[in-house]
Amino acid sequence: MSLLVHTGRLTVVAVRWRRRYQLVRQELRVVRLRLQMPWRIAYYVLPAGLRGRRKHEAATDAQAVAPRARIIVNRTSGSVHGAFGLNELAETAKWLGAHGIPAEVRETAYAGHAEVLAREAARAGMDLVIAAGGDGTVNSVVQGLAGTQTALAVLPMGTVNVWAREVGIPLPAALAREVVLNGVRRRVDLGRAGSRYFLLMAGIGFDAEVARLVERGPLKRLGMKLVNYLATTGRLTVTHQPTKVWMRTEGHRRSVNALMILIGNTRLYGGAMTFAKQAVADDGWLDLVIMGNGSVLYRAGLFLRAAFSRTSLGPRVRYARCRTVRFESNTPLPVQVDGEVIGTLPMTFSVAPLALTVIVPKDAPAELFSRPPLAAPAAPEA
Repeated sequence: MSLLVHTGRLTVVAVRWRRRYQLVRQELRVVRLRLQMPWRIAYYVLPAGLRGRRKHEAATDAQAVAPRARIIVNRTSGSVHGAFGLNELAETAKWLGAHGIPAEVRETAYAGHAEVLAREAARAGMDLVIAAGGDGTVNSVVQGLAGTQTALAVLPMGTVNVWAREVGIPLPAALAREVVLNGVRRRVDLGRAGSRYFLLMAGIGFDAEVARLVERGPLKRLGMKLVNYLATTGRLTVTHQPTKVWMRTEGHRRSVNALMILIGNTRLYGGAMTFAKQAVADDGWLDLVIMGNGSVLYRAGLFLRAAFSRTSLGPRVRYARCRTVRFESNTPLPVQVDGEVIGTLPMTFSVAPLALTVIVPKDAPAELFSRPPLAAPAAPEA
């Protein structure tokens, strides 16, 4: 009997202490919640020295010199792999700073964010913006830099990197950053498809359909975009049908039955082929290539001639130069610029002469330019 009484007393004491513990815990939680907001406010209001020595030192180092360059990185690009890619870019920014170009790294958070970040950098008077990614990232950055004096440099970290291959920028970041430091500046044209600028070229029909299918395909999310691109190109080479398109230029309107139409500002296509063989990046013209219909063998031969840079692409190919051209069709044909689908016909294409400053290697292909490099910018005052 006494054992039962003793056990009962211990149970009552345990219950009382448990209740007290719960009350204390609840009070501490209330205090923590009450202090949380003032602490957050204090973190952003109080001087950096009150937040901790290491953070203060980092802030002091970052703010000691205003950045002259902004590295814009798209983590979804082919060669940017999580923390490794970002650490490599942080090292590049540090390296540039040690060579007299204070730089910061900004990561994109959503589609089109690279354009916003580039425009901010130009408005802030930064000397250059470095696009770290593929041709899609480069194109987005171009939208924010067009018409400004801020120069575009590229760290090629995409799947194909057409612009880098076009002008000879090395693919390894350790070599590409040397071009940022020691390259030359050139003023180049931009094409416009509707309101969208393009640095490389625009496409209608076959290649735009390939880009549309690849963009929607599941292999892109698995990091196999190039495999999907090659497979889709092979399939459409057999199945794609030409379309009747109306072309209006210099007041004249005529129809063409086209398999694919390219409007080139530069020469290289897909990193391996050349269709706009006479394109010059700073001559104030766009090069128009209209490819007609033919058998599967004809189509395969067309791409082989482009891959081997043959002088002639073969029969049923029209080549012209223009400053403005408008295309219309009865069906909503897709349009791509620099590999990104932006809409469908009808659409007007035009040239924006000398709208962008780029940094390219000193030994970039001479035939791609008609003007000499720009004078080197003056060093900033100490």
